[in-house]
Amino acid sequence: MLEGAAILGRILGVTRLYVGIEINKRDAIAALEQYAGDYGVEVIPLKVQYPQGSEKQLINAITGRVVPAGGLPMDAHCVVQNVGTAAALTAAVKQGIPLVERIVTVTGEVVKYPGNFRLKIGTPVLEAVRFAGGVTEEPGKLILGGPMMGFAQRTFQVPVAKNTSGILLLPERRAVNFRSEGCIRCGRCVQGCPMKLVTCMLANAIEAERYDLAEQNHVMDCLECGSCAYVCPAKRPLVQHMRRAKAEIRRNRQLAAAAAGGKK
Repeated sequence: MLEGAAILGRILGVTRLYVGIEINKRDAIAALEQYAGDYGVEVIPLKVQYPQGSEKQLINAITGRVVPAGGLPMDAHCVVQNVGTAAALTAAVKQGIPLVERIVTVTGEVVKYPGNFRLKIGTPVLEAVRFAGGVTEEPGKLILGGPMMGFAQRTFQVPVAKNTSGILLLPERRAVNFRSEGCIRCGRCVQGCPMKLVTCMLANAIEAERYDLAEQNHVMDCLECGSCAYVCPAKRPLVQHMRRAKAEIRRNRQLAAAAAGGKK
């Protein structure tokens, strides 16, 4: 991973390379610090905070720079890469090996031996769970990704993809379907949003299919981190609203671009 970071730095012509690790990962920090200097990489211990792993939060935590609304990390003169991507880059450049596998966390209360496994891309989730010893009871929900940003799946036959970071199995007692209520204007979603979005107002606009208003109020800056839905006492599907709006806005942009191209 450190060598991949150095390769990226050389390609991009950057002078400063950082690896951010939450401060409670002391073993990982110690292991990386032992070799980081050989590759010109500085290891930065970070406060334990969710969702600090997202690009914009990571840039701000390490450099103090702010990515402007609607902007990209390049607008703050930064490039952020996943550690898995950096490691895969080394394998591709030095050994000519394409991205054919990745490390996946298989975990959850019903998993017999939870852990991290190196899996070939395309491995069925069912096989991945078998590698972890199977389950101790019938799971109530299967999630690809983490508990906050992951996607629930209907079947164990879905494959591990290049972006599958984790496989999470919840017991039946935790797979609860909450009943959504009307917004009570408590403001907790606004306080919990790391992007400072007025989430409740965005949700109301989206429910009314006013995607233009949602776009004007920066819904495209939403990280889909799930913080707003997590703290909402009315159990409103806020993340689903944001995803729906972003998909509709992208679709409308594509239609507008196609129409403009047709006129030319």
